[in-house]
Amino acid sequence: MSPIDALHFVRREIRDGRFRRAMALMAAFAAIVSGFEAYTQHRRGAFADPLMWTPVALMPPTAVGALAVVVSDRGTRLLLPAVSVASIADGIIGFLLHLRGIRRMPGGFRLGQYNVVMGPPVFAPLLMSSVGVLGLFAAALRPAVSDDDGSTTAARTHDAGLVTRLAADIADGRFQRGMAVTAASLAVLAGGEAYFEHLRGSFNDRLMWTPVWLTPPMVAAGIAAAASEEAARVVLPVVSLVTFGDGLAGFLLHLRGIRDMPGGFSNLGFNLTMGPPLFAPLLFSSVGLLGLLATLMRRGGRR
Repeated sequence: MSPIDALHFVRREIRDGRFRRAMALMAAFAAIVSGFEAYTQHRRGAFADPLMWTPVALMPPTAVGALAVVVSDRGTRLLLPAVSVASIADGIIGFLLHLRGIRRMPGGFRLGQYNVVMGPPVFAPLLMSSVGVLGLFAAALRPAVSDDDGSTTAARTHDAGLVTRLAADIADGRFQRGMAVTAASLAVLAGGEAYFEHLRGSFNDRLMWTPVWLTPPMVAAGIAAAASEEAARVVLPVVSLVTFGDGLAGFLLHLRGIRDMPGGFSNLGFNLTMGPPLFAPLLFSSVGLLGLLATLMRRGGRR
């Protein structure tokens, strides 16, 4: 198969919702990244609250549940949905606990401009919830052609329940609007977290502004793609590709920042904890990747 034929095949598989394994791998990668970031951030706080361990403890089963989909359909039916829902719930609880932590700082929300920046990262737990969202998407998608037995993953009747019809739309790749809105929502979280983290560093490098600058166009492109098929075809792929690249560049810059700290990579245990969050920019890349997936999916409505 030539590279061009391979690209056409991949595009057709995505349009038909047959990229369960790829989405499961994305969910597994996001779980590992989010769990590692939660570990390093909570290590700064010496795990003063036992609940700080929950996102770390959820990382292995979520990653395993996602990877199980690659080798067994049973993981799709049982393990992955369960751990995905747990990840979503843990992220929401973590968000509320981080708000409580900010409120308990001297001055509370009255000094929000300072406390939100210097306190617990307010949006970080919701990025953990995004791992669960990816997992649920993967569980709803169809297997590759070689794995499909010809049966549908959900009923397609008009009188089916809302959740069942939504699952059928995702399974058949008719979820472009939903995926575009999901990418826009996660862009708000990732961009907001980048703003607060980089504000803590006083934006001492101009490149720190790039994820902040890219967040509004990514959000606008996602919303526009949900409203307009032309925007999904023309605008969203360009902005998503730039967002994806910016996250990769940010990862390399964070890696450089750790290297430039006292001791560099020879003092990795300390520098990973106290230095720039190493994998956080890759969560911004995942936003761009979701946007690119949205451009390849079909819109709602029956064929």
